[in-house]
Amino acid sequence: MENTEFIATTNIDLNNLWQDILEEIAKNVTALAFDVWIKSLEVVDLKENTLVIATGTKGTQSTLLKTYKTKIIAACNKVYSVINNIEILVSTNEEKSESELNVENQKTSSSNSQTTSTFEQKPASFRFDPKQTFDNYIVGGSNQLATAAAKAVAAQPGNKINPLFIYGGSGLGKTHLLFAIGNYVTEHNPELNVVYITTYKFVNDFTNAIQHNNANSFKETFKNVDILIIDDIQGLINKHGSQEQFFNIFNELHQNGKQIVITSDKQPKELNPLEERLRSRFEWGMIVDVGIPDIETRIAILNKKAQIERFNVSREVIEYIAEISTTNVREMEGFLQRVVFYANLNNVPIITRATAVEALKDIAKDNNNSENIDATKIIEIVCKFYGITKEDLLSRKRTKNIAEARQVAMYLVAEYIDLPLKLIGSIFGKDHSTVIYAKDKVTEDIKKSKKLEIQINDMKQMIEGK
Repeated sequence: MENTEFIATTNIDLNNLWQDILEEIAKNVTALAFDVWIKSLEVVDLKENTLVIATGTKGTQSTLLKTYKTKIIAACNKVYSVINNIEILVSTNEEKSESELNVENQKTSSSNSQTTSTFEQKPASFRFDPKQTFDNYIVGGSNQLATAAAKAVAAQPGNKINPLFIYGGSGLGKTHLLFAIGNYVTEHNPELNVVYITTYKFVNDFTNAIQHNNANSFKETFKNVDILIIDDIQGLINKHGSQEQFFNIFNELHQNGKQIVITSDKQPKELNPLEERLRSRFEWGMIVDVGIPDIETRIAILNKKAQIERFNVSREVIEYIAEISTTNVREMEGFLQRVVFYANLNNVPIITRATAVEALKDIAKDNNNSENIDATKIIEIVCKFYGITKEDLLSRKRTKNIAEARQVAMYLVAEYIDLPLKLIGSIFGKDHSTVIYAKDKVTEDIKKSKKLEIQINDMKQMIEGK
């Protein structure tokens, strides 16, 4: 009987079997755990009652054996009762193929010096993250203009806004907008050649081309590009040869009506010592910024992230994360993933605010320096910034400067310290409705005034000791 069963297994389509097993596993682990640990696994063989699967790293192998082996075996057994064990290998196929490729490149190099190159003769086809679309991008006061400009470029590339220059701090969503443009064009105009490249890769590939006497061939790789999307252009600073090459590529694409989209951490005039002729060209089209999102936008971003990733988290968890991560969207989304992963590892069935606090206790403390932040410190910093005394701020004086400072102080205390609004109001000799008004007014004023947004950010930096 055993021999009959074994013979039967040899006729099974392992790929189809594995897909069925994956579907079963997905029912019993979180979406995050599935994406991080399970999704990339590959089926290798079925030996009698043992399914052999492979992963890419020893670290993943260790985690799978410690945490998910039982669930994987259960899923295997449910789909095909013969299987009651698994073996997890660490695949080295990728490393071998790279070695073989290097040998092949060396042979090609020695036989034909004209084709010697460590970069591809055509820009690599870039697969944009399908989750990073315009539909999944939360629009608020901090990114409204940038989003509108990106949509216009995606709909009519090379038409009116060229180049589109997007600037803003790290982790605020610039790359998401780039990917959204790429995804939109790929879907609606698949005949267009869209190339995304980081400035780091541009510089690295150009340097390799110079070393192999192939600078002209490098330039040719961008000849047939319809839309060039280049991320973190500040990486060209002090790279004079790369600046010259990009200047030539920019000119040729722009003259031929091809779309160029650029991101940076600073606006063009602040990109020193970048060549003036490059900075002036960046200003030919439209310059837009992606600013720091307000609390409402941060909550909306986290809600969307939870929806996309199928995270089952409550409103109070979302609000807590939005409160402690105020200046970096990427960091904030990472906090959400950490909370969900922590709950999964510890078999927490319902994720509460207490769960989130525990999961983030170390990094949240570092993030906001919460041990050293209290209302007194915030008030002192606001007073120093506005050039008034603490007595003035806490008084009933209603001059414009003092009233604005008082509202900003209430706004910052509410953002940094987890206290009931009534208690925050009592600090300033006001009731909770005054705090609500102050929060709403400052939030709206930030949307209208870039100057105030910068001032608030400067005060936050001082509060956090940065």
